[in-house]
Amino acid sequence: MESNKLANVIGTFLTEYHPRIYRQKAPTVKDFPYIVYRLESVVNSYPSEDLYLNVDIYENPNKSVKAVEQLADDIDRNLNHSVIIEQGMNLQFEREARQSIDSTELLGAYLVNIRYVVRAYFMEV
Repeated sequence: MESNKLANVIGTFLTEYHPRIYRQKAPTVKDFPYIVYRLESVVNSYPSEDLYLNVDIYENPNKSVKAVEQLADDIDRNLNHSVIIEQGMNLQFEREARQSIDSTELLGAYLVNIRYVVRAYFMEV
């Protein structure tokens, strides 16, 4: 499995929806809204690999949630049930869960988390 190549494909997809995209964690100083994505839990299910993709969309807790929820809707509408074929990979995305966490539970931000199960096939190029 080529995890960096896989993460780059996902990062490129997400930049179509927002310019501030971070892999694994955001920098200490950041502007809202921003997106952090993480790939987790690789399971070898030959001939594919199954992974979890978490897309976390953060917003200033003092702003309306409408814009960040719309951003989450746009990403999910185009990623859920989709297939991306690129750079010797065939990636299929299925949403497992979506949740919103407000600033009373998450200090300093409002969060929309979308979790996908990703089935990845790596092809010889």
